[in-house]
Amino acid sequence: MAADHGELLAEMATVGRLSATERLKHAQKRRAQQLKAWAQMEKDASRGSRAKADKKKKRTTKVKFPNSVTLLEAAARNDVEEVRELLNSGVSPDLVNEDGLTALHQCCIDDFVEIVQCLLDAGASVNACDSELWTPLHAAATCGHTGLVQLLIQAGANLLAVNADGNMAYDLCEDEATLELLEMVMAEQGITQKRIDECRGAKELTMLADVEALINTGADLNAQDNNGATLLHIASANGYMSVAELLVDQRAQLELKDSDGWTPLHAAACWGQVLVELLVAHGANLNSKSVLDETPLDVCIDEEVRAKLTDLKNKHDAIMKSQDKQKGTLQRRVSSTGSRGKVVRRVSVNERSSLYRREHHREAIVWQEPATTPEPQDYDEDRQTDIELLHVGNGETSVSLASSVPGELWSGGGRMDRSGTYELSPASGQAEGEGADNMTREKSHHTLADLKRQRAAAKLNKYPAPPPPLPSTAEVFFTPASGDPPLLKLRAPEEEQTNNKEPCCGTDRKRGEHKAARMSQQAVNGVPCRGKVLTVENMNPNVKRVEYAVRGPIVQRAVQIEKELREGVKKPFTEVIKANIGDAHAMGQRPITFFRQVLALCSYPELLEDNKFPEDAKQRNNSPQGIECIRQDVAHYIERRDGGISSNPDNIYLSTGASDAIVTILKLLVCGEGRDRTGVMISIPQYPLYSAALADLAAVQINYYLDEDNCWSLNVAELKRALNEAKQHCKPRVLCIINPGNPTGQVQSRQCIEDVIRFTKEEHLFLMADEVYQDNVYAEGCKFHSFKKVLFEMGPEYSSTVEMASFHSTSKCYMGECGFRGGYMEVINMDPEVKAQLTKLVSVRLCPPVPGQALLDLVVNPPQPDEPSYTSFMKRTAVLAALAEKARLTEEIFNTVPGITCNPVQGAMYTFPRITLPPKAIDKAEGKVPDMFYCMKLLEEEGICLVPGSGFGQKDGTFHFRMTILPPTEKLKVVLQKIRDFHLRFTNEFS
Repeated sequence: MAADHGELLAEMATVGRLSATERLKHAQKRRAQQLKAWAQMEKDASRGSRAKADKKKKRTTKVKFPNSVTLLEAAARNDVEEVRELLNSGVSPDLVNEDGLTALHQCCIDDFVEIVQCLLDAGASVNACDSELWTPLHAAATCGHTGLVQLLIQAGANLLAVNADGNMAYDLCEDEATLELLEMVMAEQGITQKRIDECRGAKELTMLADVEALINTGADLNAQDNNGATLLHIASANGYMSVAELLVDQRAQLELKDSDGWTPLHAAACWGQVLVELLVAHGANLNSKSVLDETPLDVCIDEEVRAKLTDLKNKHDAIMKSQDKQKGTLQRRVSSTGSRGKVVRRVSVNERSSLYRREHHREAIVWQEPATTPEPQDYDEDRQTDIELLHVGNGETSVSLASSVPGELWSGGGRMDRSGTYELSPASGQAEGEGADNMTREKSHHTLADLKRQRAAAKLNKYPAPPPPLPSTAEVFFTPASGDPPLLKLRAPEEEQTNNKEPCCGTDRKRGEHKAARMSQQAVNGVPCRGKVLTVENMNPNVKRVEYAVRGPIVQRAVQIEKELREGVKKPFTEVIKANIGDAHAMGQRPITFFRQVLALCSYPELLEDNKFPEDAKQRNNSPQGIECIRQDVAHYIERRDGGISSNPDNIYLSTGASDAIVTILKLLVCGEGRDRTGVMISIPQYPLYSAALADLAAVQINYYLDEDNCWSLNVAELKRALNEAKQHCKPRVLCIINPGNPTGQVQSRQCIEDVIRFTKEEHLFLMADEVYQDNVYAEGCKFHSFKKVLFEMGPEYSSTVEMASFHSTSKCYMGECGFRGGYMEVINMDPEVKAQLTKLVSVRLCPPVPGQALLDLVVNPPQPDEPSYTSFMKRTAVLAALAEKARLTEEIFNTVPGITCNPVQGAMYTFPRITLPPKAIDKAEGKVPDMFYCMKLLEEEGICLVPGSGFGQKDGTFHFRMTILPPTEKLKVVLQKIRDFHLRFTNEFS
């Protein structure tokens, strides 16, 4: 401490010269250092005193907490250092408490991003389930922690995970930005409503299949487990309508009672299942009594089902006569949200509007009171203990089935009460610092059970007074809050549809209180304490949704490994080979000499006196370099390429690379809200520029799949399928085609291009043709056909009506000049007024870099045979020939490796092979997408940097990676051999 005091005295002179703001920051920094030092001293002193006491005293009984408690408590306190220390000491990040809660669940509630990342890095299971089958994604989505949701998704969180209430994270999310993120990712992954329904009904379908198998084997459908429950008890409690129908059709006994005297009708009534109608219609006794003398009506707390039971009781005879008709009109309810500590009953809208108001009015008030107010325990259904659950008279039914029943659906007792609470709080005797730690301690009391109760309490404010009626001329749109995702309208469970988004957890309210407290602090030395104007919370949410796999986690790790190699860290390789991007010069290809000579002369005219430069290069420098001249040269280039079809320079726009032009056109096209939002059709696999731009512009991404089994060809039937599905939730206006393909390397045939143009005209779509790889065609029999050329050769019916924009760049082909950012687009049949707006938009962004424009002019107007530089320029032929040979070599070697299938690389610069991963590897990858796990392991073991196929999109159940064919031939052979050896080793390791 003396040394610290001396440092402070030495700083006084310097501090005196600082401004008030700087002095404040300096004081805050010193205070933080002081608190940290005190905390460390206290920890060291505590450890030292314990060590001394151990030496002096005899061994006594010690209290040692389980690792699970220690890790959860440290995570709840947001103690990053202690969490890391525990993980480094070998403590598993997946340890759970008595409720199945992991540290990852807890941190997802409290929004502790750093610890979440630490746990994921340590291998924590991103899809771990607690006793009510909540995953960390459920918790983060429910709390509205958008950043954490994105982090979990990147780590491989299952968007379709269903909790014990039958809800997915999408169903529980009430924060608009988080909901939009989930919708966007679900759209990108091609998740359809059909798939969602299948996941929600998976357990029911599994049980249905098992029951059918029992029927086929002649098994006794009335067999009872140790608790007396039958298959019909289980189906009734869970609301499995199809299973119950099958069982009653097979004459399953309706009056068999379990150990508590409950019939299947008791179970259905208790958990609010509408199949009570089915049971009564087939003769279930409404007056049957349990061992506690309770009828089904007595145990029913769902007001809607209770009213139905009462009505059935009064009209029992009429129902019996019309059971066939009644059976056909039954409606199956999908799910609910209220996790009230009961076994997952599915509550109705009526129940939420009355039961929650009645039971949780007190809870809603408690959340707003100071934390010191004790919570009465006798009203809390969620704090039932395991002993209470086992008690005969507790009103619950254990529905576990004997092992004779096939499948694992019934293991663990089916739907038992799994709501025991685990609460974390700091030790009462410890001295804590003031300030920022208060929020940590306050949030540390939040548990998953608390979270679920708060969701219930939040329902109190879910029914505001109805708004005034809209005028008859008003238009109503579906907004993001309505639950319409970008790809398909994903229906939430029938009882979950509400547009009133409110925070479901107290953390949002508390965050706002702390922010207000910070803003209201007294000025220090006349300088007010103010927060940032731009924060993650108030920034554009579209930006946070942007992802770009080509520069993703694997590339970031590759950069780290390069740094480690420079620092002398031992690796099983000496260099990282980045085969992930299409930068020809970065991969070792030498620039075209003529291009660089002219660019040097443009940049430094004094070099015109140097005899080392050829005369034609000097003459190019003397040419007018105005935009008009370059656009004219581009027009002449297009005419030569397309066999004389006219090109108007006024339709050509120079751009900062093709990417800039693509985004500009998308900005013109994207408009509308709700179901009128613009839908853009992009191929899957796709170049991530498109998905990133659409996310940034809040457009709807419509996925259509290329046919991998047919060399990644484009099928118009697939375009129609994607378009028809998308029309239900957006307005499709744009079709994007990449030809030759990235990442798939296919070259579309002329017939395919004609079919696409016809489809575009029929569906009245704007066509975007990404043709930046037009010179990169290698496969025998393949030829590049520009969309413009084919369009005009199809006649006036198409050439005068189809609206189109085509794109080209200096970054690809034989040039590979990525750094100069030269490119252009040509627009066809664009409305003159829209074209004026496009010109305005381009003008606002100023002109592209002059070197890029100059380079573009050289690309479209290369040296001619009678010019001095023609001979050296013709090495481009050798460049393309070498790429063709490397394409052939890549396909040949990959197809000799068991478990790797590679289509011919017809064009572009990439191969996109399919890899077969063993099931054990897929299981081991929990927390990562399997092909991400594969590519990361390849990077760590062989130093080869690839891009996993999941970053480009792929069909479910398939895995790929993208690799460039640009490295020099000898290095490419090394890369291919390393991948071959790794894949065989990887397959053996996980077989």
